[in-house]
Amino acid sequence: MTKNINRKALVVGSWAKEQITIENIKKDENTRVFSYLDTKNPAIISISDGHEIGDLYDVEGIVNYAKRESCDFVLVTTAAPLSAGLADRLIEEDISIFGPTKSAARLEYDKVFARNLLKRHCPFAIPEFGVFDDYEKAVDFAKKHDYQVAVKPQGLTDGLGVKVFLDQLKNKEDVKEYIKRIIENRISGSKRVLMEEKLVGEEFTIQCFVKDEKVIPTPAVQDFKKLLCGEKGPNTASMGSYSSPGNLLPFMKQEDYETGLNIIRRTLRGFKEETKGDVCCGFLYGQFMITQRGIKLIEYNFRPGDPEWMNIACILKTNILDIVEAMLSGKKNFEVDFEKKATVCKYITPPEYPEKLNQTLEIELDEKDIRKNGVGIYYSCGEDGKGSLNVGSERGIAFLAKEESIIKAGNAVESAISAVKGNFHHRKDIGTESLIEEKIKRVDALRGGFGD
Repeated sequence: MTKNINRKALVVGSWAKEQITIENIKKDENTRVFSYLDTKNPAIISISDGHEIGDLYDVEGIVNYAKRESCDFVLVTTAAPLSAGLADRLIEEDISIFGPTKSAARLEYDKVFARNLLKRHCPFAIPEFGVFDDYEKAVDFAKKHDYQVAVKPQGLTDGLGVKVFLDQLKNKEDVKEYIKRIIENRISGSKRVLMEEKLVGEEFTIQCFVKDEKVIPTPAVQDFKKLLCGEKGPNTASMGSYSSPGNLLPFMKQEDYETGLNIIRRTLRGFKEETKGDVCCGFLYGQFMITQRGIKLIEYNFRPGDPEWMNIACILKTNILDIVEAMLSGKKNFEVDFEKKATVCKYITPPEYPEKLNQTLEIELDEKDIRKNGVGIYYSCGEDGKGSLNVGSERGIAFLAKEESIIKAGNAVESAISAVKGNFHHRKDIGTESLIEEKIKRVDALRGGFGD
C-alpha cells in the first residue's frame, strides 16, 4: 500500500542538532524530510529521504533544492544561511520558512545591533557596554572597568570570539592585544569591537519557537563551554549540557525563568516597533546569567543551541513540524507537550580539540547496543572518505540520555561512553551530584546581592 505523503520539509544544517530534529519530524510517517548539508554527515544522510551537499552560504542552491523536492517547509537551524538572507529568498518563492529574515537575524550576527535594541527596550537586562573602532577608546573603556571586561567581535565567530578578562584573557596586556587584533584584522568581518563590563554569575538558556510576538518556550538548559572538569581549560563550542524535569534548573527559581521570557518578549516587541512591522520568526535562543544585579542577557542566537537543542528535542512529545506549522499559520491555543524527564548530553571529542581542528575521531562503538540501553548517539562529524570520522571545526559525537533525575541521566551517558574504545576526550563531571550542588551554592550566594 502506498503511503500518503502529506508534508515535505527541508532541514538546513549538518550536525547533531539537525540529526535529532529530523528524527523528531520523521515520527510522523506522512512527512518526508530532506536535508541540505555542507558536510557528508552519515547519520543525517541515513535518515533523510533525500539530501544535497553544498555551501551553507549558497542561498540560491538551497532555494533550488527546496523547489526541486517540492518542500512545503524549510527549517533553518544553523547561522550561515540566515545571515546570507535565505529566509528572504524563500519568502520571495512563497516557500514557508521557519527562520528569521536577514534583518531579524541581526539579533545574532550583529552583537552591536542587539545590544542597542536591548538598551532601548530592556535596559535592565544588559551590562554596561561600548562600541569602538578606535583602539585607544576601547582600551579606555577597559581601564574604566579596571579591565573587568568581556571583549567581543561584532559578528559571527562560531561561538569562539568572545573573550573575558581572567579567563581567556589572562592579564591586561591580553585584553589590549585582543582589542587590537579585532580592529586590525577585522575579526568577523568588522573592525568594530564590543566592550562590556564582565558579568559574574550562573548561566542558563531558554530556547523558544517564535513568530511575531508569539512565543512557545522550552525548559531551561545549562551548557558547559570549558574543556576540562571543574570549569577549567580553554573554551569550546560546548562539551555538554543538562536539563531538569520541568522548566527550571536545580539552581533556578520560577522568577528567573519568567524574567528571561519577559526579556525575550520585550525584544521581539521592540524589534517589530523599530522595523515598522518586520517580525522575528524561528528558533530563538536566549542565553542568560543570574548575577548579583539580577538576570542579564548574555546573547541571542537565532537558531537552536548545540548541544542544548538535543536536551529539548529528546523530551519533546509534540512533532517539531506541527509546532512550526502552527506558528506559521497563526494557530491559537496550540499546546506543546514535554516529558517530565531530566536530560544529560555529553560530547566526545578528538584529544587535541579545540586547539587543533580537522582531526579524525578514531573510535569503536556498538551503536545498536548503546541505543538499546536508552542512550542516543548524535554526530557532529563527517566521513573523510577513508572510513574515519572527521570533526572539521566541530566536536565529534554526542551521547544523550533522559531519566528521572540529572544524576541518573549523567550515569547513563557515562556508562555508554565507557563502552567506547579509542582515543578521545570528554567531561565526566557534567550531570554529577557534586557539580549540581556547587551550582546551587554559587547561586544562593549571588542572590544575597540582589537589589544592591
